[in-house]
Amino acid sequence: MKNIAYTTESDILLRLKAGDELALEELMGRYKGALALSMSRLIKSREDIEELLQELFLRVWKNRDNLDPERYLSYLYKIAENLVYDRLRKAAREKRLSIDYFAHIIEAYSHIEEGIFDKELLAVLQRGIQQLPEQRRRVFELCKIEGKSYEEVSQLLSISVATVNSHITNANASIKAYFRQHPELASMVLLVFLFANFAPDTL
Repeated sequence: MKNIAYTTESDILLRLKAGDELALEELMGRYKGALALSMSRLIKSREDIEELLQELFLRVWKNRDNLDPERYLSYLYKIAENLVYDRLRKAAREKRLSIDYFAHIIEAYSHIEEGIFDKELLAVLQRGIQQLPEQRRRVFELCKIEGKSYEEVSQLLSISVATVNSHITNANASIKAYFRQHPELASMVLLVFLFANFAPDTL
């Protein structure tokens, strides 16, 4: 087997198209970690991510003849995105929506593109946000909805960064607890999120 460090990606793709299974392993070695990180934004289970990655590279192998050397990387991430969405949509259809998935989305606010939370989604989220104490709610809205940094909120509200962090931590816990009591609302949030125009940062 060639040393991956001295193998060009063009060479890997040529060998892959020729049916070289070792080339597929080299491609996996280069991008499996980054793809797993991208998937982890919505999928918490390592076992699920590993299963999706196996399916991803199986699809790459089956469609190796059609790989575009100029666009293969975006192709990998597009497959990853589709696999994640398919997994979550299946859970929604089977009414097996996990509050853990919803909680993961709540915690990922700061990593999601600005504008992803449209009016419909925010209207549902507000039901959970409104039950927070006034100061905690203000901190949460400034950080998670308006996108301000902890430092900016600290200066704006004349509180320490540690206090901002504490408010966010407690707000996340309170909102998750609220939606555990109202799973039908969590389902609405997740479904709206799934069909939003979301694209991983890596694309």
